[in-house]
Amino acid sequence: MTLVIVVLVCFIIASVPACLFGLGLMAGERGELKKMTDLNESGVEVQARLLSLTPINTSGTGSVIYEFETATGTARHATGVSMGPAHVVGDLYPLVYDPQNTKRVHMGTKATVRRERRFREGSVRFAKKMALVSFVAGTLATVGLIVSPS
Repeated sequence: MTLVIVVLVCFIIASVPACLFGLGLMAGERGELKKMTDLNESGVEVQARLLSLTPINTSGTGSVIYEFETATGTARHATGVSMGPAHVVGDLYPLVYDPQNTKRVHMGTKATVRRERRFREGSVRFAKKMALVSFVAGTLATVGLIVSPS
């Protein structure tokens, strides 16, 4: 009987962080999904010029600055990338930006925005399932612990 109680307590202990992780993941993925939905609906695809490429450390990452044209002038976007031959200063790269907020950008085409949006939808669904399953497992383990004879 003690083994049953130990297993139920382990399920309760494991379900709480799993449920909290699922809820936290869901919140973050919903924010990214909203960003991708906004970019998919009202985003403008432009060509951005790579202005600078600066290595950050020896791990192969770098900092880049892109410049692109907007309706109000030029804007810049700074981000981190993995270093490689694909990044050449002066070359043009596709970028999708939100006309209402030029800080909201996605490197890539509208097709990659749609693909990223579908991926984020799947991530939100997975986070919901994870939170729900861990909550149900914790609830059932708690009920089993209460009902089980000591």
